[in-house]
Amino acid sequence: MPKVVDVRARRRDILAAAATIFARHGYRGTRLDRVAAVMGVGKSSLYHYFPNKEALFAALADETLRREAELFEAVAAAGPSPQERLHGLLDAIVGMFDEWAAVGPLLVDFLREPRGRRRMRETLARARAALARLIQDGQRTGSFRDGEPQALATVVLGCLDGLLLEEIVEPGVTGGRVRTAAREMLVAALQREKAP
Repeated sequence: MPKVVDVRARRRDILAAAATIFARHGYRGTRLDRVAAVMGVGKSSLYHYFPNKEALFAALADETLRREAELFEAVAAAGPSPQERLHGLLDAIVGMFDEWAAVGPLLVDFLREPRGRRRMRETLARARAALARLIQDGQRTGSFRDGEPQALATVVLGCLDGLLLEEIVEPGVTGGRVRTAAREMLVAALQREKAP
């Protein structure tokens, strides 16, 4: 009886192995045989899922960006109040810095391609829109400061992306107190000032 393979699960496993190898060796230093070795399979097994390194790389970057956009959309919509949703979103994002920093060099390589820049713009647009909806909800309830929601969302994302870049360049620099300070400062920046 032929072995039944869960194609989706196998594809996820390959992408997880590829993330490790691309993060460790960069795009140029990654070879399909390294990915296959991590998985404990022959290189020819990978060709059933990805015809070449470029296709594997693009799929991994796409998957990473898709998950990031979905995280923003899901967490920004979860929770009873805009303040709780903001706290949940910031906690989720800051909690993923280590994972994102590991694939950060991969995304930097991906940005060198026109397709990569387009995909990154789409992801940022989805994240910005989700955050802007959350900010707008907070403005309607009187909890968040006035201002154009898209502009405020762009500033918040810029702060988070700056911290992520620091983590990519110097792993561990955003740990502990820095992450706590980032959450506190971003929440404070969006809160409506109380009248004296």
